[in-house]
Amino acid sequence: MNHDSSGTIFLSHAAADKGFVEKVYERLDVSSTFYDIKSVQPGQSFIEAMQEGTSGKNIFVLFHSPNTQATWVEHEKRLAEVNHASKGGKVLVVPLLGETYRSLPEWMKGFMTCTENYSVSDIVRQIQLLQTQLIDELSGHSEIVVGREELLRKAHIETLKSVQQTGSPIQHIVISGLAGMGRKTFAQEYAKKSFSQMRSGGPIFNLPDMAEAVDFYLAMKQDISGVFTKKELEEQIATFEAMDYSNQAQMVLDVARHWADINQPIFANTKLGLRDRYRNLKPWLNEFFKLSRDVPSLRIIYISERRLPEEASIETTNLAQFQIEELSALDIQYLLGELIDNRYFESARAEVLSRHIHGHPATTHYAAKFINSGKNLDTLNENPEPIYAFQQRILGEILSEELLSEDQRRIIALLSVFPRLSFSILARVLEMQRKQLALDLWELQEASLISATGSEYYSSPSVVANRARKELSADTHALLNDVKLLIEDDMTANKLDSQLIDALLIASATPTGEVPAELNGLVTSSSLLTMVTDRFFRAREVQKGSRDIYLSAYSLSKLALEMETSDDAVEQILFTGGDSAIRAGVFPEQIIKKMQDAALPSVYYLQGSYAFHVLKDDESAVRNLRRSLETKHFKLRNIRLLARALIRSQDFSGALDVLGKLSDHQIERETGLMIQKIRAYRGLRSHAEADALERKIQGRNDEYGEVHIYNAGRALQEGNYDDSLAHLSEAEACPRVNRFTLQLLKCAVLLENGDASMLPLVVETANSVNRRYDAEQLQARHAVVQGRWADAEQHLSKIERKDYFDLQIAHRMLKQKMEDLQIKTNATAMKRCQDELDEVVRLSTRSPAGFRTA
Repeated sequence: MNHDSSGTIFLSHAAADKGFVEKVYERLDVSSTFYDIKSVQPGQSFIEAMQEGTSGKNIFVLFHSPNTQATWVEHEKRLAEVNHASKGGKVLVVPLLGETYRSLPEWMKGFMTCTENYSVSDIVRQIQLLQTQLIDELSGHSEIVVGREELLRKAHIETLKSVQQTGSPIQHIVISGLAGMGRKTFAQEYAKKSFSQMRSGGPIFNLPDMAEAVDFYLAMKQDISGVFTKKELEEQIATFEAMDYSNQAQMVLDVARHWADINQPIFANTKLGLRDRYRNLKPWLNEFFKLSRDVPSLRIIYISERRLPEEASIETTNLAQFQIEELSALDIQYLLGELIDNRYFESARAEVLSRHIHGHPATTHYAAKFINSGKNLDTLNENPEPIYAFQQRILGEILSEELLSEDQRRIIALLSVFPRLSFSILARVLEMQRKQLALDLWELQEASLISATGSEYYSSPSVVANRARKELSADTHALLNDVKLLIEDDMTANKLDSQLIDALLIASATPTGEVPAELNGLVTSSSLLTMVTDRFFRAREVQKGSRDIYLSAYSLSKLALEMETSDDAVEQILFTGGDSAIRAGVFPEQIIKKMQDAALPSVYYLQGSYAFHVLKDDESAVRNLRRSLETKHFKLRNIRLLARALIRSQDFSGALDVLGKLSDHQIERETGLMIQKIRAYRGLRSHAEADALERKIQGRNDEYGEVHIYNAGRALQEGNYDDSLAHLSEAEACPRVNRFTLQLLKCAVLLENGDASMLPLVVETANSVNRRYDAEQLQARHAVVQGRWADAEQHLSKIERKDYFDLQIAHRMLKQKMEDLQIKTNATAMKRCQDELDEVVRLSTRSPAGFRTA
């Protein structure tokens, strides 16, 4: 034990109860827990260690059973009484074997807040809650809730009125909004206020993005019963998925009843798992809401990125939902004042900074971390780009070795690859002392670089994970296999954690996209979706070998061909797998047939995408994408690609008509759509409208780097190569930038500067992903720069549909050709060249830069 024992957890129990207490001890931070002889340091007597463990501000936990009348337990209780009276530590009494509060000392009776129905997980959460409260009290830390007061009051009043107005209490609460808006903090504050009669410390389940009923069931069941063996888990999945949705709903309710019985609310995080593909409430969940009226004390708070349809709120009287909006500039300014060290905070400059943040609390935390590292407020105000796109610049700074320790970088590296990992896995993989790991995790949470689910599982926000995969890839690859081996060891020891199935499958799937046969029984639609999307996004981020990764995602997705398409995650798997195949230049025939047979509307988009990207058949692409748009599914995605197809076919009026199906507000929220509109206007020679839109996109929050890419293209077009490279450097910092487009432009600019070092790699990549026109253009550019007009002409002849950059090169090639003595002295050849030059000029007037990849 440490000499400063503040925050220590002291487990007082009888020897006869050791078997149960050991299960609790294994789930706690052992570095700050006193547990019998295990907690005695070398050279320290047991009595001395026990006295130290019960001294200071600590958490005294009594496991109260008929066996606790033993001498040592009575002595411990007396020590705890003295310490509690003098120093104000925390006390928790856990009843065992039917013991009641009546046999407790008078001073302890009020601390028996657990019941005998508490599971090991419930007890662990209760102890950890007390420890967190004590640490917060000692450090002066408190949760900052800014700008949500009115919504909290509204939610509280609506909750109170529910019984009077509908005769039914609100049992299910959906908190929706963008990531980083403070949904989890709001949910906790709402529960404290509106469910104040309930016990705190309820479970927090971090579920897959498109969680199905089986995911809810497994998470809850494991929390109560403990980890499964591999065989048990396979049996649970198979049995549950064989049920109809009514029986599934009843089974989830039967498990969730546990927390209703012990009077605790449940928290469930799932990004998109509450609605089906038609934006309706999922059938099993709708039935679950109805059945739960028979358990009136049940309360579940769902944290989601999507609201449920309004009719669901009207028809389901025990359901309420609240949207978390952006904060005002004044609230952001106040939050900055709370987060920034007094040495660096300046009110006037913070006021300017708050306007740049645009109401996003997570951005505020990132900015505060940035400033607390010693950066200047003036610098951010003069150059607000890091605020507009904090995930680009600030994350780059935060992930640097200057601000994070090596261990913290390794933690983020791991969490950037896996959906979630447990404290235990992190400690074992990183070989860290548990106390130091706990401190590092706490610091990373404070900086909003990771998030915790309860106190056991950790994950990384997508914006951090995207950046970390790029910045910390060297750390990631070395640790990936270690995680796999540890989870397999646990599986062999019959301790398979269902919350880590996704991590095991991601680590075990082969490079070609095959799941080991012995793990097939663990694959659910949500875990398969996690694997497929993990490969898909990884392929988008790598600079070489993306085609093989796309093909592996496609291979994995074919496992869904045998799954029920009523499962919404399955359509998303098939769609992502089909999209991956198309990006690799392969027609996903089996997936297309399955989707057609199941009448899945997104099949039209895939057919249009294949026609656009692979066949270069704009007529077919437009036909399928218009059909897809009529289904009213994936409207935004359809409009994006349909506009691109229309621009590529030089139907600029049609592109503007399609973009007009979105409001100006929707267009201006997405820089890519604004750039398409600019290109359409340029194609129609409506330069005033294009110029006005260009002014709007400068300095935008743009995680895809589209503004920088567009500016780099314009600079290349105008011959400003240094400016183009500067814009590309900014684009490279964007976490979700299209790496291939970045490579193409960078290679083109370097070629103009006489540097052909990237050319072989980029040409190989372009050909491997069916972008041979781009490969030919780069080789033509290289030839023109070197004055080899004949080679340039040969490469350009292979490009059937030329974009503005192709035409620019063709123009330069023809000028060179006309200076060749043999051509110059041949009247027929000169006339042919002049005709071609006139045609290039004519085409250039209606061909906006980059329409092939618009």
